[in-house]
Amino acid sequence: MTTPDPESVLGDHWIIDTNLRPLCESVAEFVGYAFDDSDWQAIDTALPTTDVEQSAWYDYPLLGQVSVTLLVAADPGSSVVFVRFVGVSDDRTKAQIEAALHIFARWELV
Repeated sequence: MTTPDPESVLGDHWIIDTNLRPLCESVAEFVGYAFDDSDWQAIDTALPTTDVEQSAWYDYPLLGQVSVTLLVAADPGSSVVFVRFVGVSDDRTKAQIEAALHIFARWELV
């Protein structure tokens, strides 16, 4: 991946691990991407191979009307997962993602 413009990165946020799929679905909705089971399977399958402490991240593109890339890394031994978004080019999408990150870090969806 090329080095992104620092202004387009929402980085080093953590969320409750069980909220990862709802976060992915929410961000996909914000950017106009049709997120489905195959997208989730790719992310869920890759997650165990990641480790935030080892800087081992998995990146997944969400290519919609606004294209962003999700980077995700597990935090072994905890119940959180770290996420970053690259390519967030407009203020509205940035505000939506920041609000979702806030919610998914504080409340566990059931």
